[in-house]
Amino acid sequence: MISPTTSLANDSKKGPQRALVLSGGGARGAYEVGVLRYIMHALPAELGHAPRFDIISGTSVGAINAAWVAATLDEPHYCAARLEHLWRALNFQEVIRFSYPEVGRLLYHYLVESKLPGPLRRAQLALSDTSRPGGFLHTGFFDRLVRHEIPFRRIEHNLASGHLRAASVTATDIISGQTTVFVQSHQPLPPWTRDRRRIARAGPITPKKVLASAAIPMLFPSVQVHGRWYCDGALRQNTPISPALRLGADRLLVISLKSEPPHARARHPTPVPEHLRRVEHPDLSYVLGKVLDALLLDPLDYDLSVLNRVNAMLRYGEEAFGEERFLPTFNDVIRSHRGQGYRVVEPLLLRPSRDLGELAASLARTLPESFWGSAPLRRIGQRATETEGGRESDLLSYVLFDGQYTGELIDMGYEDAAARHEELVGFFRDEEA
Repeated sequence: MISPTTSLANDSKKGPQRALVLSGGGARGAYEVGVLRYIMHALPAELGHAPRFDIISGTSVGAINAAWVAATLDEPHYCAARLEHLWRALNFQEVIRFSYPEVGRLLYHYLVESKLPGPLRRAQLALSDTSRPGGFLHTGFFDRLVRHEIPFRRIEHNLASGHLRAASVTATDIISGQTTVFVQSHQPLPPWTRDRRRIARAGPITPKKVLASAAIPMLFPSVQVHGRWYCDGALRQNTPISPALRLGADRLLVISLKSEPPHARARHPTPVPEHLRRVEHPDLSYVLGKVLDALLLDPLDYDLSVLNRVNAMLRYGEEAFGEERFLPTFNDVIRSHRGQGYRVVEPLLLRPSRDLGELAASLARTLPESFWGSAPLRRIGQRATETEGGRESDLLSYVLFDGQYTGELIDMGYEDAAARHEELVGFFRDEEA
C-alpha cells in the first residue's frame, strides 16, 4: 500500500531514474524516431538488456511519440520499428490539407461567435460542429493516427508490470493560459510547482490529451478535454524537462529538434538574408516560421543552461559544506518555495547534426507543383526554394509531413545517435554516473 506521503519524486527504488524527454516541432519529430530506433535496436546487445525509461515526458509532436513509446515500451523492437514505419509512410497530401471551411469557421469564431453573450455562445457551440475549432489545416489524419494506432490501454499495462513509472504530456489551457501536465502513474503526484500558471492533473493519457498537446495554434485545431479547450503545450513549455524532473528523474535523455548549439547566436546577430534587405517586410510564411521557432525550439537551450547551473551550484555547495550537511539544509528552505527540493540531474542532449530547415528546402526544390495540393501550401514550398540556405524554410520544416522528408530525418537521428554510442551506453548503465 502506498502511503499518502509517498510520491514518484521520493521513491526509494535503487538505481537512477531515467527519463525520455521529447520536444515539439511538427514534422521535425521524425528525428526523435531515428534516435529511438538506434536506442531500441543497437543498444540491447551491449547492455545485455533492453534500454529502460522510467519516465516518459512529451509535448507537441513529442507527445504523440511519447504516448506511443509509453504504450509499447515492453516490446522495444516493435516500439521503434512500427513508429518508424508510420513516420516513413506519411503522404503530404493525405496528412496536410489546407481547409477553407476551417478558415471560415475560424474567422467566424473569432469575429462573431466569441462576441456573443455567454448563454448565446454556449447555445451556438452546442448546435455547431465545433469539436475542434481554431486551425487552418485539416487534421483528420492525425486524429485517426492517434486514436487507432496508439494502444493507450497498454500504458496502464506497462505501469502495472513495472516497465514504466510515469508518463506525461503537456498542453496549454487556452482560457486560463495555464500549462497543464497530464500525468499517468500508479503513484500519487509529487508536490508540483507553486506557480499557478503550471498545474498537473493525474489520470490516464488519452487520445484527446495527446491531440491537445500537439495542436499548434492557428495551424491545427484546439481540443476539448473535460470541458476545457487546450492547444499545443509548447506555448509555455516546449521541452518538458520540468515534468520529468518533478516526476523523479535523475537522468534525462533530451532529444532536441534544433540543430544550433546553445552559444551559436550569443555574440553575433544572425546575418539578414540578402533578399530580405530589399523588401519592406518579410512575408507571412517567414514570420510564422520564426514564431514557431520561438515557441517550439528556442526554450530548450535556456532550460538546459538553467539545469546545468543548478547542478554546478549543488556540487559546489556539497564540496564547500559537505554532502550530508549542505543538500538537506538547502532543500528544507527550497521546499517551502517550490514544493520540492533540488538534486543533481544528469542531462544527455541529442540534437540534429544538420539544419532541418535547410534539409526541407533542399527537398522542396525537387518536388513538382502538384505535390503541394493547394495554392497556400504551394506558396510555402516555393518560398522555401527561392533563397539559398534554409532560413526561409523554417515553416516548411514543421509542416512537411511526407515520407521523403521524415525518412531523411529518421536516418539522421539514427546516425547522430550512433555517433553518441558510448554516451548512450553510459546513460543506460545501472552504475551511478
